[in-house]
Amino acid sequence: METPISWTKINLQGIDSYVGAIIVDRADTLRFDLGPFANTLTEERPPIIDSSTLKYMTKPFDTSDYIIVKDHRNVDEDKYKKQNISWDTIDGYVTKIIQPIRSGEGITGIYIDSLWKERADIQRFNLYGNNLTPQNEKTFLQAIRTLHFKRQK
Repeated sequence: METPISWTKINLQGIDSYVGAIIVDRADTLRFDLGPFANTLTEERPPIIDSSTLKYMTKPFDTSDYIIVKDHRNVDEDKYKKQNISWDTIDGYVTKIIQPIRSGEGITGIYIDSLWKERADIQRFNLYGNNLTPQNEKTFLQAIRTLHFKRQK
């Protein structure tokens, strides 16, 4: 991958895969995982609860991580998503590209489901950053287009 010269790759200790990080600057770091259990970077469903259920709570309840609505049956969950997903081909591989809906708030990254088979395992790959600054997000999205994988025999 072609990156700005200031970006620094560091190796991390993985159990069943090759993992590492790329320090972009003081604000942002990218992480990667190459192995059979690489995270798909799929956004979880937003935690939506009915306001009527709060009256049944017997202990104090921190609601800051929840979306509270009057009737959860009439809620469009897409309204609360943080990421957009698109698909493209990078280095011949079908690639899921994740970008925040609002720049700087969410995951920017890629996921490739199947690079090659090693023994009985399919090798997958992700490379992502959380809450990247708008400039780093833009530079990263340009850099991923230059990814090239050594073909395994």
